Amino acid sequence: MEVNKKRFGGSDSFNLVAPWNADEVARLPARTLAYVGDSVYELGLRMAHVRIGIDNAGRLHDSLVGHVNASAQAKVFDTVFAGLEEADQQLLKSWRNAKTPSRYGSGTRAEYARATALEAWVAYLFLTGQNERLARLFDLITSQVIAPGQADEDRKNEDE
Repeated sequence: MEVNKKRFGGSDSFNLVAPWNADEVARLPARTLAYVGDSVYELGLRMAHVRIGIDNAGRLHDSLVGHVNASAQAKVFDTVFAGLEEADQQLLKSWRNAKTPSRYGSGTRAEYARATALEAWVAYLFLTGQNERLARLFDLITSQVIAPGQADEDRKNEDE
């Protein structure tokens, strides 16, 4: 049976029962925020992929791997950062400049720092209940990482 994923509407977001205090959240260590933001970021992308019609579990995983790494997230950071107000840029700068571990996975140390700041930003928006801003951020992210014809191409490949 075919599922019309465009009808999911209200299930596109995930919200806290009560937002956390923004000043308290801003004082959390960057890597703690990034820890939360990483899961919110990946869940947001997973939901977007399912919503556009990528159903095959293997394809879902493969389609995300290239978007949830330091290099890809650093590019999103570069796009997002320029459009933020000064106060928000200061938060991201502080998270970007936080101490990085000696082992930081794929990408360069600079990419890891920007990816950490982006994930911290995602967590900050999520934890402080800034759902509209988070939704706009995910609209931007998904427009960059999900090619317009990707769902149609994946469906065609599954049918073969």
